[in-house]
Amino acid sequence: MTDLPLTRLGETLYRAGYTEPRLRQLWGAATSEALVRNNAGPAIHRCTRLLADDASGPADRGLASLALLFHFHRSVDAAVIREVLGADFDSAAEAGLIEITGTEVSAPFALTPYDLPVGIPRGFRPGDENLYLIADHGTLTNPDVLDGEFVLGLGGAGRTLVSITPREPVGLAADIGTGCGIQALLMARHSEKVIATDISHRALHLARLSAEVNGIDTIEFRHGSLLEPLTEKVDLLVSNPPFVITPRSTDTTFEYRDGGMSGDDLVRTLFSQIPAALTLGGRSVCLGNWETTSANQEGPESWVSDEDTSVLVIEREALDPVAYAETWIRDGGIPRAGAAWNTAVAAWLDDFDTRAVDEIVFGYVLMIRSDNDVPTIGTDTFRTRVRTTSAPANNPHGLAEFLTTIIALRSWLAAVGPEEIAATAFTRSPDLVEHRHFVPGQDEPSSITLEQGIGFGQVFDLDTALAGFVSVADGSLTLRQTAGALAQLLDVDATALEDQLIAQVRALCAAGVLLPDIDSGGGSPTRANRE
Repeated sequence: MTDLPLTRLGETLYRAGYTEPRLRQLWGAATSEALVRNNAGPAIHRCTRLLADDASGPADRGLASLALLFHFHRSVDAAVIREVLGADFDSAAEAGLIEITGTEVSAPFALTPYDLPVGIPRGFRPGDENLYLIADHGTLTNPDVLDGEFVLGLGGAGRTLVSITPREPVGLAADIGTGCGIQALLMARHSEKVIATDISHRALHLARLSAEVNGIDTIEFRHGSLLEPLTEKVDLLVSNPPFVITPRSTDTTFEYRDGGMSGDDLVRTLFSQIPAALTLGGRSVCLGNWETTSANQEGPESWVSDEDTSVLVIEREALDPVAYAETWIRDGGIPRAGAAWNTAVAAWLDDFDTRAVDEIVFGYVLMIRSDNDVPTIGTDTFRTRVRTTSAPANNPHGLAEFLTTIIALRSWLAAVGPEEIAATAFTRSPDLVEHRHFVPGQDEPSSITLEQGIGFGQVFDLDTALAGFVSVADGSLTLRQTAGALAQLLDVDATALEDQLIAQVRALCAAGVLLPDIDSGGGSPTRANRE
């Protein structure tokens, strides 16, 4: 951590209460929800009324002025801002974060607080549960079509990447396509050094300012496309690349979201090259869009040729071409129903037609390079793609920790055959809830479901035998022993039931529902309960 003029500005903003929790308190829950929907009107109204009310205290007036200035792109009384910022007023002006015109001051960039989610390392200094981000003012306050060099602040995709990035300490990390710098700023908390790359000089400039405001001096910013500026291997690589699939014929493109290639070629190129940039045991976490057609249903797991790299693809959303075009044309600030809207829609749909695209998928791509010298649950690589569209459940330790567990389990599953699974004892995850559904008047349930309380809150259908297995899965019996007992109870063939349970338990284990009893020495399931 460093101590520069803009670092002191960040500390001053924090002491003034310019944080997400304090702002929510200032304007209330309903207004905060409106901001999530990209509606700044209620917050601007509340701040304006506070400034007009003589009964408002100086703290609320100062906070309302900061919000109008930095968050909502409004000019405010320079005297009020000078009183709030003190000596840091001049530092902000010298850095170009505020501009003074007569008695008023304006902010050419958005400077917004971010309350860090669970899982992000804290404890470096007072107030470090908060982060400040500098970016361009966007569609929250600007109704016009955005400029092509626009630098996005923290959007939904960026928040997603924050939540799924592992936070174990590493030596060298990289943020590819850093944008406003959010991922690099957070990785700096658990990395000795971070390399942040971007093709946009403007983005790199704003990210550097953000780093200084937050007192971070362990990030090296490099200009260039994708992995080109990265000359060394890294322990952790994250990327929220410009993955939006935009027709090359359109006049409106944005550096922060459009990769300048046809279809999904940019993410194909990036994902296929990542393994060569990772150290042994290194991990990467990326977001992306990719196309599917009736003739080709393959995803990113098929693009990685490195045999020593495991790939887990989690598909979170699939849109048809019409819905996809609507989403991103609106994101660019083009209003509906006008000639520009209709022209853009036609261009996007024609582009998808040239490749016979049926769906455009948004998802996460997680990779890990094997390191056989480091004991893990399993050392075999795997390639898996799953579609999980349910909303994340309650993850008290963060979604990234759940995904790390899933990768370890799938690595173990890739290494074991049916015999070893049968000889393994399993323990059910403590977050599970079983639901039994009865038709009125019937003694037996018409269906049994199992719901996860963590991860993505998935729901699994169980038959009677599998429900029985899960109910007694406390690590005391192997699958084979449990299958034998259940076969007697249900009066079915024990061998056939064991084969059935092996396949079913493999699927539940891959989802984190059942955990194999791992022995502490060699990273393999315990043999203690083998028959």
